[in-house]
Amino acid sequence: MSFTAVWPIGDQDDTDAADEMTVDAPEAVDALLTRLSEPGAGPAVIEHQDRPLLEDTEGLLGEPGVTKIPDHDVVVALRDGFGYLTHADPEHDQAVLAGDPASPDYRSEYVDFPAGSGVAPDVLAAALKEFLVTGRRPEGDWSTP
Repeated sequence: MSFTAVWPIGDQDDTDAADEMTVDAPEAVDALLTRLSEPGAGPAVIEHQDRPLLEDTEGLLGEPGVTKIPDHDVVVALRDGFGYLTHADPEHDQAVLAGDPASPDYRSEYVDFPAGSGVAPDVLAAALKEFLVTGRRPEGDWSTP
């Protein structure tokens, strides 16, 4: 099993700067989180390669009915010592990990994580490792943003 993470890189000289990594082993999750903690790294959109694709009937990513899109929406971020994770799929509405009440909100162009949804980086790593292996939403406490 594997997933691919894609994230923007804040670079004033290159507004299209981005990075990508395919994760195919639990130890690679740790490497991904290291890269996401680097200065300028934005939230990563994650696509699990072993989940189904759906027909893009609304034309979100191409011509309606022609393009296939993931059946899930997973985003991960690291900021100020906290990890953030949001997940949605056909079985689960959009939700964030229930985190430390002291964690600040994290807002980006793509996703907003509410205050209290940040978790310790090791908790985030465990959730992503579970997602890698199962392809399903990780166990744990989730809340609706």
